[in-house]
Amino acid sequence: MSFAAFSPAALAALAALTGAAVVLLYLLRRSPRAQLVSNVDFWLRAAARAAPRWPFSWRIPLRSLLVSLLVALGLVALIGDPRFGAGARTTTVLVFAAGRGMNAVGLDGEPRLARARREALRWAEHATIEGELAVIRAGMRPSTWLPLTADLGEIETALGALVPDEGGPDLEGGVRLAEALLEAQDAGESGEILVVTDAPWTARAGGPRCVVLPVGTPAETLGWTAFSARRVPFAAGEYVVRAEVHAWSARDARARLVVRDGDVAVLDTWITVPARSSRVFEASGFSVAQAALTAELEDARLGDAPDGLPTDDRAYAVVEPLEATRVLLVDERRGALDAALHAHPGLVLERMTPAALAASRTADLARFHALVLEGQALPAGVSHPGVLRFAPLPGRGVREGVARPPITGVLSAHPALDGMRLEGATLARATPLVEAPGDEVLLRSADLALAVARVEGDAREAVFGFVPEDADFVRSEAFPLLVHGALGWVAHLGPEGALPLRLGAALEAEA
Repeated sequence: MSFAAFSPAALAALAALTGAAVVLLYLLRRSPRAQLVSNVDFWLRAAARAAPRWPFSWRIPLRSLLVSLLVALGLVALIGDPRFGAGARTTTVLVFAAGRGMNAVGLDGEPRLARARREALRWAEHATIEGELAVIRAGMRPSTWLPLTADLGEIETALGALVPDEGGPDLEGGVRLAEALLEAQDAGESGEILVVTDAPWTARAGGPRCVVLPVGTPAETLGWTAFSARRVPFAAGEYVVRAEVHAWSARDARARLVVRDGDVAVLDTWITVPARSSRVFEASGFSVAQAALTAELEDARLGDAPDGLPTDDRAYAVVEPLEATRVLLVDERRGALDAALHAHPGLVLERMTPAALAASRTADLARFHALVLEGQALPAGVSHPGVLRFAPLPGRGVREGVARPPITGVLSAHPALDGMRLEGATLARATPLVEAPGDEVLLRSADLALAVARVEGDAREAVFGFVPEDADFVRSEAFPLLVHGALGWVAHLGPEGALPLRLGAALEAEA
């Protein structure tokens, strides 16, 4: 037996003081004095007959003194908080699973977390008889919740303040942390690890003694196994949501699946998931800003029974805000090109006069993703990795202008055109370009190149040999799409060679 409230020396001193006080109280009792009255002989004979014999006259007060001493010493022992039993006389580390499964409620109405705390405290009472105990919180990220202590009150307070996470418990990480703690205390194999968990766990061989204390019983539930969202690479502002739901049940599950972007419902439908299987659902949304998505399974039923674990019915995902493309427009007027750029939702557009451009340096233009020039050229010695040019100035690299050249060939497969078909379109006037080695002709009129795409190292340039207002398609949706595709290519936006396959799908190559 040991005592948790006081040390043995303190209890011995307290017992000695208590015993001395009891004996002192008995010694201070007043003894009655004999008083002589008339008929002395008569009363003396009567007193002699009525007085108890010698052994009984001392035994009765001695018994009373002994009982009083035992009662006082018993009270002292109770104050010392005695612990009975062998207990765990070594260092013990309690690994407490703090996953969302601890929020489950049993059929008797008792939360699983309350039962886990009660079982952990019952074990801690024995572990702290002649040893110390530490608490490891095995949540999504394991951490030391309470260092080694022999004070049961501290352990009770720490377990009472423990709150589960929204995710699953990392029991493996928690046990590794417990092993490191035992090793730091030189406990080694003499230490003990107690795992309180509501999930299946098997202790590995070769380490410290590990005791698994399971709490809770398996319950049929319908919950999320995956919920994610990402931007569509070539669609400004669009994102795709992927949700996977699994039925841990011997019966088919039915629920209402709702995915919300703030207050806007991206997906709202009733679903049925077969027993012991998963289903995947996809939806799409649009948001240039950050999208905070919430997915919920409402009114979930598994046959005639309710969902046994409501905490896995909600999931979250975040779509990062769309980075705006910073574009510098250099022209002398506000024409069709200016209107097409202002109509683009994902651009941060700045204007600059040709005179200001002539005084700029390369470092001044580096903060822009792309430059759009109409009838202008970069000053000598100034460069930029992404340039979109319309109506290049006469000089080197251009031919004599032609009137009304029809567009007879379009390189629709090039990312700068993004699949556009412009055959049959005409231009009021155009300046054909001189093809250089490595140029890709985007638009052609017979043997004349009307638009080219050039790559020199990391720099890209798309040149269109006409003024936008001279094209017959400038007032249709084709022109903004042409500007969008050309800007995306020169600004290096979007992944190169994107595969139209889902991650994990098999790739087939020609022999």
